[in-house]
Amino acid sequence: MNFEEFKDKVLAYAKKKGLEAELNYEMEYEFSIMLSNGELDQYSDAGSRSVMLKVLKNGKLGVSSTEIFEEPERLVEEAEENMKLVDSEEEELLYDGKGDYPSYPSMKTYFGEFEKLSVKDKMDFAFNIHKHAKEDKRIIMVPRAVFAHFVRESRIINTLGLELFYKGDGGYAYAMTLAADNSPRAGLYFDVSTVPEGLNSELIGKKAAEEAIMKIGSKSLKSGKYRVILRNDVVSEIFGMLAGMVSAERAQKNLTPLKNKLGEKVGSDILNILDLPYFPGSIFNRPFDSEGVPTQEKKVFENGVFKTFLHNLKTAKKENRKSTGNARGLSEIAPVNFVIEKGNYDYNQLLKEMNSGVVITDVEGMHSGSNPISGNFSLGARGYRVENGEIVGGVEQITISGNILEILKNVEAVGSDIKVFLSCISPSLLIKEIDVAGNEK
Repeated sequence: MNFEEFKDKVLAYAKKKGLEAELNYEMEYEFSIMLSNGELDQYSDAGSRSVMLKVLKNGKLGVSSTEIFEEPERLVEEAEENMKLVDSEEEELLYDGKGDYPSYPSMKTYFGEFEKLSVKDKMDFAFNIHKHAKEDKRIIMVPRAVFAHFVRESRIINTLGLELFYKGDGGYAYAMTLAADNSPRAGLYFDVSTVPEGLNSELIGKKAAEEAIMKIGSKSLKSGKYRVILRNDVVSEIFGMLAGMVSAERAQKNLTPLKNKLGEKVGSDILNILDLPYFPGSIFNRPFDSEGVPTQEKKVFENGVFKTFLHNLKTAKKENRKSTGNARGLSEIAPVNFVIEKGNYDYNQLLKEMNSGVVITDVEGMHSGSNPISGNFSLGARGYRVENGEIVGGVEQITISGNILEILKNVEAVGSDIKVFLSCISPSLLIKEIDVAGNEK
């Protein structure tokens, strides 16, 4: 049985049983190569597919899933049985497909260019990353050189008339390096693109090597408050916590420090953060969310003012609002593209503007060292010491700590070096002060 036949039988049987129903079909294909010290370590060329069924009656939702297009009646019956087990009083909803979907002429989510590459081309790309990362004699090891690309498809069809299709693709690559010192210094460079031309094996390899080499001779610091540049990749990691804090569900459950702060000024005048359905070069662009609701542009923080929480159908219903198109998966709420608007300072200008302080290039322990309920964080970090606007050496064995809302308030300058990352799309930020703990006397 093909999907079309399976889909028709599932929806017809659900209607026969007096249920509203929705099928969400997901397909993902991924190709990846990982080299360890220049040798092939992992190779994957595989795909998967799944179908999730939601059935709805009297505000109660039941869910079942399968990977094969067989026994449509059984899938409906399993979802119905699961619905009977739900004891929550919260009203669940399905979307009827009404609304304006993004129609950007440039909102192209599938390019197909990675799939045109031969296996040899892909292997060569990974080996070239390793080669360029290893060119400098100070690099003693390249533990990882990775190239990967993927294709994702999604279809949502329900008994209320909704029928949507999405296809997207992209690729990424990175290198990890170690430079010789009293203890090895680690470097990492990661890049993502919608087309192969956006990934440069020489750039990735050499940037990863440069990261490690610049940390040779790294020392700790005296504990204190420092002016800090959070480099764009670190901003992406730390502000990934903020992306979770703007969920309306978290606010309704008192699990975010932003609760009751709508309309309040919580950040710097120069800070603007958006949620965008489309951002050039992003691999997450989507015209609709996992509930089929149209995605939409929205200002989350405007000149430091907190403007909106992100909603799915259920959280919006509780507040007599419309969903903002931010449902992800079965229950998560998340931005599509969480974008910090770029500023006017290039990276070197930020160094000059800071004059003296620390550039943070790596943080560790985001999962264990950050608390999205309070906004507090305490993270192991590495980076560079800056004096008179110039990098003068590496910094290691330090911990940065604070609260994400204090970071928002203390943004002094915003870089122009905006870059697409996995957590958010961000430039570097100059922060007025952050607590830094070190072991230097």
